[in-house]
Order: sequence, then C-alpha cells, then structure tokens
Amino acid sequence: AADWFSAYHTYDEIKDWYTQHAQNNQGIVKFVPSIGKTLQGNDIFAVHLTNPNGAAKKKIWFESLIHAREWITGTTTQYIFNEFLTKCESDPTIKSLLDQVEIIFIPIVNPDGYKYTQTERLWRKNRNGKGVDLNRNFPFHWGGPGASTDPNSETYRGKSAGSELETQAITKYYSAQGPIAGGIDWHSYSELVLRPWGDTKNEAPHEAQHKKLGDGIRDKIKLNRGKVYTSQKSVSLYPTSGTASDWFYGDKGSYGFTIELSPDENAKNGFVLPPSEIVPVGKD
Repeated sequence: AADWFSAYHTYDEIKDWYTQHAQNNQGIVKFVPSIGKTLQGNDIFAVHLTNPNGAAKKKIWFESLIHAREWITGTTTQYIFNEFLTKCESDPTIKSLLDQVEIIFIPIVNPDGYKYTQTERLWRKNRNGKGVDLNRNFPFHWGGPGASTDPNSETYRGKSAGSELETQAITKYYSAQGPIAGGIDWHSYSELVLRPWGDTKNEAPHEAQHKKLGDGIRDKIKLNRGKVYTSQKSVSLYPTSGTASDWFYGDKGSYGFTIELSPDENAKNGFVLPPSEIVPVGKD
C-alpha cells in the first residue's frame, strides 16, 4: 500500500484498486461497479465498507473528486478506506466503528472531468458542453447565490436543478440507502470544515450539533501533525447554492459537511500537491 500512495493514479487504476480490495475482502468490502454513467460513458462506482456482523448499521457517506482538479481528495478517501480496511480487526477504535457503521465511498463523482485533468490539470467541472459545476447542481436551493448562469463560469449551475447525470446518480443512490447519518463531500483546498448553510446566514435547525461535530473533526485533524483547520458555516467562506452537503442535510436530513483539505488558503497553486503530501494529508 505504501507504493500505491507514492503517486496519483488514473481513473482506471483507482477503479481496479478498489475492485481488487473488494475481491480480496469479500463480506467486508462491496464494490458496486456502476451507480450511473456519465455523458462520456464512464461509470460512477461505489464502495461499501463495514464489519459484517449482522447488526443494523448507521451509514456514513464519503464522496470525492466532484471537482476534477482536487486530486488530493481522491487520495484522501483512498487512504481512509485503506486505513479502515487494513485495521478493521487490529485497531479497537476502527473495529468498533465498523461494527456499528457502514461507510459508503463514492471515490470519483466526476470521472469525465477527472480523466480530462490528466491533460488539463486545473479543470474543475464535468464535461457536458463547457462544463457544469456539479457542486452547484444539486436539487436543494438550486439557483441561489454563489452559482452562475454563465456556462463559461467555473461555478456554472447547469440548466436546471439536478440536470447532470452525475448529480442524478449521486442523489438516486444516496436516497436508495435509507437514512444516512452523515455525508462528507471532500474538497481542496483551504483547511476548512464547513457546515450548513451555504446560501444563507440563517441558522440551520441543527446548528449546535453541526458545530459540535465540525469542531470535533477539526480537533481530531490537529492531533496528527498540528494542522489547524477552521470549523465554520459554509456561507462564511462565500455563498454557495445547490451544493452536495446542503442537499445531504436540507433534503435528506443527514449531517452534511464539506471538508476543504490542505494546503491552507495562501497556497499559490493549492490544487497541485506533490505526491509526497498524499500520506500526510491522508493521515490528517
């Protein structure tokens, strides 16, 4: 595994890596080859991880690479998956977690965009026309502030709420799981733990619980190597609407977070982290 985390990998390599883990760990890992196809015919795949003990499980949702250029999010969800899988027996904390929780990973929400970043490294959106920002396309408060009507914009919201195949695949599969306790949409960069809402300064109904959870995530990250993330409302960064994490909470009633990984907001080119950062950020 150490070798795997010494480099970034292509869509096909990542898909094969998860497939292999599922084949080698039947019962613990379930690989779902396709929860939906993209415009270019690429599969959006899902991976479920839990200790198979017959208990009713709480479900947690982790998704990454909704923004194609944010490569460190893909390696971070791979790292978390690998840590939990390899330590699901030996580490009492992880064992106890996986006895009670099923984690659903969507490792590459935006396969078309991710494939395109192999040549256009800083591409963000999907590949429908001039590209839609999938994280402005979710059918909750769609078309509000912080989302553009201009197809050339990096934050173009799409023609209508949930217009994109990727958004449809995610919302359909998420909804099919029954209640999900919490969803994290992994992003980069700026070292932030963001809670609802994205589009309004009004308090979300579970503000106190969300804040407590967000602050808890921040505190845990700091324990690794002293990285101090900021835990705040999403709107405090800048307004956004039609985001995945607001949909998790507003539409589905799950706790919803957007986590912005390293580097901090002052980085010159924060989307391009050297492979040497893959493991440290994963550990955070």
